Amino acid sequence: MARNRHARPPSDTRVFRLTLWHRAWGLCAALLGAAVIVAAILILSFVPELMGDVRAYRAAEPCPAGASPGDNCIRTFPATVRGTVIRESAKSPEYTLKLTGSRPVPSELSMDDSAPLLKHLRRGDEVTVTVWRDRATTVGRDGVTQESLETPVGEPEYFTAGALALLPVGAYGSYAGTVALRRARTHARRGRLPASLSVLGKVAGLAALAALPAFLFGDLIGGALWVVAVWLLLLPLVGLFVRHQEREKQERENQEREKQERENHDRQNPAPVPAVTEGTASWMRYLMGRP
Repeated sequence: MARNRHARPPSDTRVFRLTLWHRAWGLCAALLGAAVIVAAILILSFVPELMGDVRAYRAAEPCPAGASPGDNCIRTFPATVRGTVIRESAKSPEYTLKLTGSRPVPSELSMDDSAPLLKHLRRGDEVTVTVWRDRATTVGRDGVTQESLETPVGEPEYFTAGALALLPVGAYGSYAGTVALRRARTHARRGRLPASLSVLGKVAGLAALAALPAFLFGDLIGGALWVVAVWLLLLPLVGLFVRHQEREKQERENQEREKQERENHDRQNPAPVPAVTEGTASWMRYLMGRP
């Protein structure tokens, strides 16, 4: 049977396939990472406008007669409760208030929680809906008021934290993809990617998670700049934590390697069998594998 002189050896074929694989996923990762970074920057560009909405909302006063719906003022409308939906779930909670009323009262209004008002409302209850511009921001009854998800308060902090979480993910994806793309053949021959990518992946993941406590703190204090400040303060802690974890991992690997080397040495150089006249201590050391 004639052999194909142009056929690649198995090792070369494997390197060729791995090279194509690294180039393919590297290109996708680099492009997706760049897209994520652009999305994060676009989100951050809208934050000043959201902050302006919060300031306008807090400074808004009751609408005068003849005010248009888009004016920066507050109007109140009576409404009747048709029902409520309260689903306490860790993955997908739902807090919905169903209303009947004249425009601009919405037929359904999403709330942020069941407390302090939603869980006490029943079908037929009369409530007061506060509308700012065209957004139903709060619902009140008997002196108890609860904000809806349409309120502008908290939006700057929320979107800032989301953008900060996207930045390290996008940066890591873009960097890892670029490394895989530019040195695809080298990685294919070695059979592995640089170990530094794994470390940087941990840093990027924890940096993204750090946006959550930064958001909680900023939402509590009230300010998107606080979200950024806390997140930046947490980044060095993330780096120190990952460095500590990698150091411990390296120490465990060194200990395991030394243990394996000792075991190999003991197998290759077994302890001599003690003479019959040797004492009990010598035999005990021999049975325990000690010289």
